[in-house]
Parts: sequence; structure tokens; C-alpha cells
Amino acid sequence: MTSLIDRQIGTRIAKMLQDSQHKHGFIQDSEIQRISDQVGEPIRVIQDVVSFFPHFRRTEPSKCHVYVCRDMSCRLRGSVAMSKQLRQLQSEVGDEKLEITEASCLGRCDRAPAVLVDEDLFVSRSVKEMTEIVTNILNGNDPEADSDMERATVSLSSGEIDYYRMSSKPLYAAVKNYLLDPNPDLVVNALRTAGLQGMGGAGAPASEKWDETRRAPGEVKYVVCNADESEPGTFKDRDILLASPHLVIEGMIVAALVTGAKRGFIYIRHEYFEQIRRLEEAIADAVRFGACGSNIFESGREFRLEVFVSPGGYVCGEQTALIEALEGKRSEPRNRPPELQTNGLYNQPTILNNVETFAWVPAILLREPAAEAIERERAAKPASTIDPAGVWFKNAGMNRTKGKRFFSISGDLNRPGAYEVPCGITLGELIDQYAGGMKDGCALQAVALSGPSGGFLPAWLPKGSIRSPKKTDRDGKETEELKFPTLVGEPTDVRLLPLDLNAGREIGFMLGAGLVVYGEKADMLDQAIACSRFYQRESCGKCVPCRLGSRKMVDIAESLLQSKSIDDPTELENTVRVLSRIMETTSICGLGQVASNPLRSYLRYFWRKPTLKTS
Repeated sequence: MTSLIDRQIGTRIAKMLQDSQHKHGFIQDSEIQRISDQVGEPIRVIQDVVSFFPHFRRTEPSKCHVYVCRDMSCRLRGSVAMSKQLRQLQSEVGDEKLEITEASCLGRCDRAPAVLVDEDLFVSRSVKEMTEIVTNILNGNDPEADSDMERATVSLSSGEIDYYRMSSKPLYAAVKNYLLDPNPDLVVNALRTAGLQGMGGAGAPASEKWDETRRAPGEVKYVVCNADESEPGTFKDRDILLASPHLVIEGMIVAALVTGAKRGFIYIRHEYFEQIRRLEEAIADAVRFGACGSNIFESGREFRLEVFVSPGGYVCGEQTALIEALEGKRSEPRNRPPELQTNGLYNQPTILNNVETFAWVPAILLREPAAEAIERERAAKPASTIDPAGVWFKNAGMNRTKGKRFFSISGDLNRPGAYEVPCGITLGELIDQYAGGMKDGCALQAVALSGPSGGFLPAWLPKGSIRSPKKTDRDGKETEELKFPTLVGEPTDVRLLPLDLNAGREIGFMLGAGLVVYGEKADMLDQAIACSRFYQRESCGKCVPCRLGSRKMVDIAESLLQSKSIDDPTELENTVRVLSRIMETTSICGLGQVASNPLRSYLRYFWRKPTLKTS
């Protein structure tokens, strides 16, 4: 049988490459040879990994490397003009001194445009200001960089996710409580009662993942946190990791105790420099506190946790691709089944949840619900014994939805940011009550409810865009109508859409964690082209229909720029529809399944169609 150490050789390779990149700025041939000798793998294996990830480079970088975000909110705030101006500066000083790279979303959409100069962050700067900053750096000066900490503190200052902020209990009380009564069923049932879902987009019930991993055979199990927040428009995990990393760590420790896992990883995007340092400090604090490590609170239980920095690539956010990267391989999605709960990291049972999912666990387990909430539960289920754990979270939603969650919202708004809200809140309420309304009072033109993945919805949805919201039983028979705001009309106001994952699926729209709002002056064709290019660049290339189809989507979108009128618009729309169906049905992961949505939604709602208005 292969030893545990041998199985983790891929993780060692990935970490050694990261260290080499950080030390030298690029991966030298001598470093590939050294790593090959140390781990006993052929050079071609190491080279194969290096060639896949965009963060690894094989040429020596310039003295100053500038990354300018080119996606969605940053594009709205002038990042394209900024890149052009900085490239002009590059031509003046020379490539050996300055390198300008247009980067995929940097996760600072609330303070667009976002720029990284090596590891220094600069946000909300004008083209002139950013040019002066880079010029000063080239001249040997060191301008003060920006930080995420202030925004992170604000994001978590008034919500309920950080139970410890509102109580006198010491950190890791949920871990101590479990060790006093080590009953996995109580934890799983609490998560089931709460209705806690995966907050990364897929929305799988956390209780099912934990229970399946717990029951899976095997002595070696893992807990992995997906902190590779790379979806354009999404930045909520950024704030949780920085302001309250102990919540994520505690959620992972509880998951490990429930399942018997002894090893865990927090897989985080490499652009989150502050968050990486904060997590490493918080893990060290947890070990000193006795909550993590070789002997958790002197119980004899073990759980060792470490941070794993992603070598880049949006596809790494897909859970099986993330596992491949963690194993030191090319980050190509796996065919499923089997699922990670039985065959995950190094083919062992693995819990993989999002940052926010783990972060809610302590509050769900520790907070007592109001007495009336318990009475309502007993009235609804008189024959059952109600366990209070999780009841408060279940009752925190609106319009018959469960729980609370964070949304990242950016774009043409007065107060873009990450906000903790009840599930089921409407889009209009999120915009007006939390994000301060539309910027400068402009009219709403469109919204992307799931970054680029769900495409764009217009301010007014044509009749037939929304399905009648019905609940169904396991046999598909309708049971009761959900009490959402009136959504069927001619047309439907997009601001009335309830922001809940299950509600979205029931009535026919895709909801993610990152929302981008567009005012009346936004160029939606430009946004559709940019989002299509994003998917084309980020495709791993494993699935041929995705690799070629995403390129074709870009070609079609760009052709619309050249000709505002075409011979047969219907034929164009049919071509896109057929190509989209092929990509959806043949792609292994979600990237290929949603890559056509930006262009499809543009053609459906914005191409050749006047703005709909109510009477």
C-alpha cells in the first residue's frame, strides 16, 4: 500500500514550484532539475505542470510588473484606458523595466479599477494617478499601497456570521463542545436543519457532503476549503478570510472531527496576499491555542491544517480541478462520478466546501434560537424532537427561504461591497438598502446575477422569461406555490427577483455570489465580448467542444462590432443556440456549460431589441 507521504508528493511539487517562483520571479531550468531530483519525478512531469498554470513563468520578469484587471466592474471603471496608457509608458521606458499585463478579475470589484504592481495593491485610482504611481516606482520611490482590511472589517461588522463578536465565549467553542459530546449525527443534523448550502455556486447541502464523507470507508480523509475566489464580480470570501479567518478554520476543524480527517488545506488564489498572511497567522494561533494540530484540546484527536496557494487559473475554482492542482497536476476537471466525498484528494474521502460555508458552521452550532422559533418548529413537526441547533439560521431567510448569506455586488452603484443578507431578499432591496442605490441616480439597464456565468438580464424581463414558481415533490408533482413577489407580468421588473439559489432554479435564472449592476450608459456588447474572452482564455482545453466553442463565441461576439446590421439575425441567434447546446452537453465542468451565456443573453435581450418599459 502506498504510504501517506508518497501520496502527497504532488503537493510537495506544487509548493516547491511556488517557492521557486516567489524567490526568483520565474521558474528556471535549474530549479526544474532540482525539484525533479528531490522528488524523483521525471523533468517532463514538472514541466507539464509549469506550462499549464498562468502564474508560473519561464522567462525573467521586468523590474516592475503591473497587472490591470480587465473584467466586468473594472472595465466599467476605465481599466481598458488605464492599460493603454500604461503600455505607452512601457514603450517609453523599455520592456526590461516595465511589463503590463491585462489580468482576469483580481477580486477587488468593489473598488474598481484594481491594479497589482508586483504584490502591492492599488484600487480606485484614475488613469493619471496610476501612471504617476508606476512612474514613481520606476524612479525608486515606494508609494503607499492599498489594503483590503478596512473593507473586510466593514463587511463583517454588522452581520451574524461572526458569533464571537456578539458573545463572551472564547474562540473555538464549537470545537470544545463537540469534544465534550463527540456525536457526528448532532452536527450533521444541525446543518441539515439550518439548510446550509455550498456558498460557492453549486449549492450542494453541506450536511450531505459531511455525512457522505463521514460514512465513506477509509482511514485517510481530508478537509479542503475552496478559497480560489476567481469568478469576476465575486469578492465576499476575501473579506471573511481577512476579518475572521478563525471562523473558517473552526468550521474545518469541526468537519475533520465529524469525519475523522487528520489533514486539511485552504486552497487560496495567489492574488490574495494579505489574506494568505492572515490565514497563516490564524492557523499558528489556533495551534498555540490548542484548537488545531497533533492533540486538539488534549483530546488525542489530530488535525493539521495548512494554506496552499493556487498557481492561478479560473478553472481551479471547479472542485475536481482544484483537487488536481492540489495534487500537483494540471488543473483539468475530473469526470464524475465518483464524487469527492468518496474519491477526493489522493483518491481518499474528502469534504470540499467554500470559505463562507465553513465560516457559518460555528454560528449555526453555537447560537441559541429564540423561544418562539422553537415553538414554531414543534408546531410544524409535533411528532419530532426538535434540536435547537440550526433553527435560528433556518428562520433567518425571507419568502420561505432558509438562512443568510453574503453577496458581492459591484458596478454602477453608490456603495458596492460584500453584504450579509437574508436569503430571499429581492435584487431591488439589495441595491437600495445595502448598496446605496444606482450611482448618480442613473437608470438600471442590466444585471449579471452570477458574474459572467449567468449572462445578463435586462431591467425589464419579457413575458415568459420567468417560470411560475412552484414547489414539486420527488415525483415531480406540484405541491404548493412559493410566496415570492409577483414575478409574472408584461414585463417583469428584474428588481423583484428573489436572491435565493433554490428560488432562482425554480423560476428560471442563475444566481451566484457575485452580482454586477449596469447603468443606462454601460456598453453591453463590450461586456459580452469581454466575458466571452474571459471564458475562452480560462478554458483548460481538456474538452474539445469547450476549447473550440469558446473561441467561436468570441469570434461571433467580435463580429457584431464590425457590423451593427447583419443579413439574417435569426440565423446568427440559432447558430449560437446550437453551439451553446453542444458545449453544455459535452463539457465536463461548469465553465464550458456557461461559457456561451454572456453572448446568448446579449443576443436575447439587448441585440436588436428596444428597452422595455412599463406602462
